[in-house]
Amino acid sequence: MPKIRIVLADDHQIVRQGMRALLNAQSDVEVVGEAADGRELLDLVWKLKPQVVITDIAMPNLNGIEAIRQIRARQPSVQVVVLSMYSNSSYVIRALRSGALGYLLKDDDFSEVLQAIHAACAGRRYLSAQVSEHVLNALLAHEEARPESEDVLTGREREILQLIAEGKTNQQIADALRISIRTVEKHRANFRSKLGLTSQADLVRFAIQQGMVPLDEQNDP
Repeated sequence: MPKIRIVLADDHQIVRQGMRALLNAQSDVEVVGEAADGRELLDLVWKLKPQVVITDIAMPNLNGIEAIRQIRARQPSVQVVVLSMYSNSSYVIRALRSGALGYLLKDDDFSEVLQAIHAACAGRRYLSAQVSEHVLNALLAHEEARPESEDVLTGREREILQLIAEGKTNQQIADALRISIRTVEKHRANFRSKLGLTSQADLVRFAIQQGMVPLDEQNDP
């Protein structure tokens, strides 16, 4: 029987190495690629076409939530499982709304990772024991009618907002996304208006609150 092809994404090399060793020791799964950030993850998915992606949420250049959105839009046959340190329900809800089928915490037992992989391959949702299913269902029911603030932004606007929050200049953003500085400035003005945010500090705070960038990698604005 062919092995399940997996791509791992986490900005910590030791996490990727440990997970790869555990997965490759199994008879029915195989890690075919590793990514250190969201953009590298997208490149690997387009190139390798894995069956399952296991990704963190907080990653540089492109966060896991936005990467999930793009993967599911372009390669809907690729299923995504989130492996994160964040247990807050808002992260879980965002991940599931973006198209992830599984959500686990980094201190969960490895056996749950395997269960999540097989569930995802079968098109089923899997939440670890630490993510209470009845609480999640209640949250989804109550919050379904309340879109997250970031949902008013386009995919490109979310990408640029994350890069701004990471301290990138307009020129660096233009180079990374292969667009003009004028286009960067236009998107920047658009999402400032949509979100009602005027200062750089406000933008950084919003990005942190939305899980686009981790708090521990930013200075308090």
